[in-house]
Amino acid sequence: MVLLPEDVYEKLEFDKILDLLTHSCYGERGQAAVANIKPTGDLTRINRWLAEVDEFKRCIEQRQEFPIGPYQEVAEELRMLEIPGYVLAEEGLQKLNVLLLFIRDIYRFFTNERQEAYEALFNIIRPVEFNEDLLKAIERVIDEEGTIRPDASPDLQKIRRHMQSKYREMDRTFRLLIEQYR
Repeated sequence: MVLLPEDVYEKLEFDKILDLLTHSCYGERGQAAVANIKPTGDLTRINRWLAEVDEFKRCIEQRQEFPIGPYQEVAEELRMLEIPGYVLAEEGLQKLNVLLLFIRDIYRFFTNERQEAYEALFNIIRPVEFNEDLLKAIERVIDEEGTIRPDASPDLQKIRRHMQSKYREMDRTFRLLIEQYR
């Protein structure tokens, strides 16, 4: 059992390293994971982490841009989707879509050649399943800006056509009234 002074992390400036890492994280879960990092003496773990860092560094040096960026947490949306019959709001679909696009791009990044060259990084995403059909289904409903497509469903198309006809009818009536009062 090794006893360390309470302020050993501050003396080693480990807290500053964690702060820098936290600001580099794109998502809340990454920030939470960084907050829980503690120094370790486990050589297997240390070597795995060093391999991951080395591979990511090589990736950057070789200008092979790793496809990741800012995203919003989707835990609440996933929890709500477990409720039978629940329908996600536009914003929730958009958040899921962004995350699925990142996952798709990450899988595309790891060609067979890159899986071998960046094995430690690929091992991080290996357990993650990606369903292209889910991404396609979401993209049939929302457009690039994250708004619901007018043709997302037959019922929605029917409602939009009805609304457009009502707008035209209102416009025609308005123009008639304007003419009448001239």
